[in-house]
Amino acid sequence: MDLNTICNLIDKHQDELYQMLSDMIQINSENYGTGGNEEECARYIHKLCQKAGFESDLYSPLSLDGFENHPDYLPGKNLENRYNVTATWRGEEDVNEVMLMAHTDTVMFGDLANWKKHPLSGDIENGNIYGRGATDDKYGIALSIFLMKLLKDAGFKPKKNLLFSAYVDEELGGSHGAMAAVMKYPTKRIVNIDGGYEMLVPSATGGGVVTYRFHTKSTVDSAEPTAMGFPIVMEEMKKFFHARRDELQNNPYYKDTFVPETSLRYNEIRAGNSDMDKDIGVLQFTFYTDKTKEEIYKEFVELEQSISKKLAPLGLVGDGFTPDSRFFHYGVCPPDSEDVKLMVEAAKEVGMDMQVCAGALSDMSVLLKYGSNATFTIGASRLFHEVGGAHQPNEFIECEKLLKLTKSVAAYILKVLG
Repeated sequence: MDLNTICNLIDKHQDELYQMLSDMIQINSENYGTGGNEEECARYIHKLCQKAGFESDLYSPLSLDGFENHPDYLPGKNLENRYNVTATWRGEEDVNEVMLMAHTDTVMFGDLANWKKHPLSGDIENGNIYGRGATDDKYGIALSIFLMKLLKDAGFKPKKNLLFSAYVDEELGGSHGAMAAVMKYPTKRIVNIDGGYEMLVPSATGGGVVTYRFHTKSTVDSAEPTAMGFPIVMEEMKKFFHARRDELQNNPYYKDTFVPETSLRYNEIRAGNSDMDKDIGVLQFTFYTDKTKEEIYKEFVELEQSISKKLAPLGLVGDGFTPDSRFFHYGVCPPDSEDVKLMVEAAKEVGMDMQVCAGALSDMSVLLKYGSNATFTIGASRLFHEVGGAHQPNEFIECEKLLKLTKSVAAYILKVLG
């Protein structure tokens, strides 16, 4: 089957793709951090896969033997009633060759007053599709099911098995769904559809989200004495930042990218909480690294000792560093590998100039470690800093870019499984 035929079919049936995404957006699947609301959407996806004629497995990560005892299991995520869906299209040879992946959960809506359209609208308007999850990441689910069904209906028969997984718990550093999918369904090549448009990300930095806390020795009626500790803590944190920046600048996969200079970012700096807890100082930060968890936590111990010594003269006591997310493991699919080259070539065949670039914290961490070293992320997402981008109010995806990405994935499938 030739690519031009498939691309013409994609163009002809594009409205089915857009409507499928719109329908998914209208199903709430918010991730609350300590739990998630993915069940209804997962069951909808499961039925779509069954209707399309694929073997479909609806399962909780907790159904995997020993999952809660796994070294990368992260407590506190409440995985009850949160289901992955993995669909299998068996090929001429019953070997798992390619898995397409995208996550079902979304971040929370935030303040509805900031939305021009309701987050669950799924409106298709002016060449865009609107709603929470439109660009992060339900389009990846719709693209995969739509494309697999279209290829099947057109008579394409893959040489080896093509799988698709819609997984839970991606947001807020969960990663349990992605980890469970690749552990239950080992596959040679993994294409994670959760990235920016015309970007191919073959790497995952290590790191995570961490909070440092300190408090006053005595009771206070103002947050001012507590706030005096921030300059000291932040000055000491520069040592940690410089170490991360330098190591990533010396890493050939991250040298001269945006990552080294953003390898420590503060998410929250707070003394007190409204009219409460005025004796407590909190700094939450995100960091990137290529070091191991053991190496980083050793640095935290040394850094805490240094900070505590300098806080003491101000009547402040350090409480140490506490992780707020999993520790993300560093990993790389070599950018010059066959798998990356095939995807870049496939994209070019449909007029998409896909650039191989650096990535930050993502489920690539567990996909590379527990799935396959032939793993990369692609996408059609609007980025975090863009109007209507991932995690932003008025989230939307551009239909034209979604269509182009669909054709790129089709070209890749034909190269690998045709």
